[in-house]
Amino acid sequence: MRAGLLTPTLIHQLVMTMSAIELHSINRWEASFLREEVGGYFTHGVECAPGATVLDVGANIGVFSAAVYERLDGDVRIYAFEPVPPLHATLERNAREFFNGRLTVLPYGLASREDELDFSYVPTATIFSSSSRDQGNIEAERRRVTASVVEMIRQGGLGPVLRRVPAPVLTLLVGRKLRVMRRLETHRVKVRSLSSVLDEQGIDRIDLLKVDVEGAELEVLSGIEERHWPLVRQAVVEVERWQQNRDTVREVLLAHGFTVSTEQDPVQQAGDIGMVFAVRP
Repeated sequence: MRAGLLTPTLIHQLVMTMSAIELHSINRWEASFLREEVGGYFTHGVECAPGATVLDVGANIGVFSAAVYERLDGDVRIYAFEPVPPLHATLERNAREFFNGRLTVLPYGLASREDELDFSYVPTATIFSSSSRDQGNIEAERRRVTASVVEMIRQGGLGPVLRRVPAPVLTLLVGRKLRVMRRLETHRVKVRSLSSVLDEQGIDRIDLLKVDVEGAELEVLSGIEERHWPLVRQAVVEVERWQQNRDTVREVLLAHGFTVSTEQDPVQQAGDIGMVFAVRP
């Protein structure tokens, strides 16, 4: 297939065919992309039963929350954390229209303590928004994300048509598409410790703690006081800078009594990310 046939319209159509939900979104392709990731959270013994309490940390527009809500036929209590104002507004709209009062949207992020941080927001690719990205490292981040997306395509993640395109051509095309990551907005947002939120909201158990915070995973875990760790029954943490941070995240969870598994598939390896799964024995 000639590279010239891979128009933005074709790529958009291929991605859109993967969408299984109709949440309001800022960029439609992102809902499809995020939905593809959801199944990967429910492996290595992680499961949820009706009546569960789930924390969605780094919720974006609420795709993970929606998948859990659907999985449990609405019999779930979800707390979703999203500090970036445009994303929070969209998440709040989705909560009102689709979750029948089962989703509580919280307008701040989580960290080791209460603070205010600058978040870099990428309007055309909101899933890459983060407190750990800025103009100083965005080019390195763009190369990392490009490698991950190219590997996903090579694994068939966007269908058989794109999979046949040579890797160098894919790298060029994806890299060009991801130039949008250079266009950043900065938002000053509030972050809090998870323990302070548990006290405030009266949360007395956490059947699943999902953490996907683009590099701030250890900060989130550091915000859980010792008295609250027994409330956490399961956790799934997406870890960026995998080689650097995997063992530390694993050790934190092991120290608090979990059985811990790790996973990194070829797509994640290309992007230097991976997953840590923690379940109470």
